[in-house]
Amino acid sequence: MTLFQKKVAGFGLVLVGGLTATHGTATGEMWETLLGLFGLVIGVVLLALKVVRRNTPDARQPNR
Repeated sequence: MTLFQKKVAGFGLVLVGGLTATHGTATGEMWETLLGLFGLVIGVVLLALKVVRRNTPDARQPNR
């Protein structure tokens, strides 16, 4: 269940961060743009960590 929560949190942060950055850019608020980009980056990192964890070899599985 933890991996599903990371995926949902990652997608949510990407969505909210992108919308916040776009709104900050449209209104000219630098702090809002930076906050949105920060959320976007955290969401992308969460999704990337999920992919990396899935693709790392497990010591218990034989080499294919």
